[in-house]
Amino acid sequence: MPIKILIIASAITYYSFAQTIYEVQPGTKGNEITLTVSNISETSPATNVNIVLTRKSSALSFSKEMETIELIEAKAEANAIFTFDVNRNAPINKKDTIDFMITSPDGIMMTKQFIFSYTGPKEFKLEQNYPNPFNPTTRIRYQVSSLSEVSLKVYGILGSEAATLVNEQKEAGYYEVNWDASNLASGVYIYRLQAGSFISTKKMMLLR
Repeated sequence: MPIKILIIASAITYYSFAQTIYEVQPGTKGNEITLTVSNISETSPATNVNIVLTRKSSALSFSKEMETIELIEAKAEANAIFTFDVNRNAPINKKDTIDFMITSPDGIMMTKQFIFSYTGPKEFKLEQNYPNPFNPTTRIRYQVSSLSEVSLKVYGILGSEAATLVNEQKEAGYYEVNWDASNLASGVYIYRLQAGSFISTKKMMLLR
């Protein structure tokens, strides 16, 4: 599930607290970081406050990397929301750090840091292929919750084997494989995942 993070940062003071580690799941989309910037001045507005993503991660894709808050009235707050997706191949159980720099024309500068931990799957799962129906290629995603011998095969509707897509040991993680059925006829096909004692099958349709 997507996560939502709310952080309050004062426009003129900065306090350091113990860092929180946020758990995010690879493949999730629409995660949010909301930076609430407070102007604690009793009389003066804050103008043109810039919030910039200064330390990035190849595992995270942000919809934007900068936002300018043009005006924050005295004793008021304003939000900057940064939406991001987590790549499906993010390193499981590894930690990642990103930084935002908050600056204003009057010389105020502070950094907000976030540490993410990419959580592994808690169960074995085979997803529906996409697109479906397809012509002639489709993507099949699956997840493995522990080190396992994994087999992913495709069969015709009468049970004849059409393709072996995976036949190897896999560590816990999220996986996907593309299948090209250019040499096969239209029809319904069955794909079957076996990982240890876990077995799951689904149907897909090739339409030409």
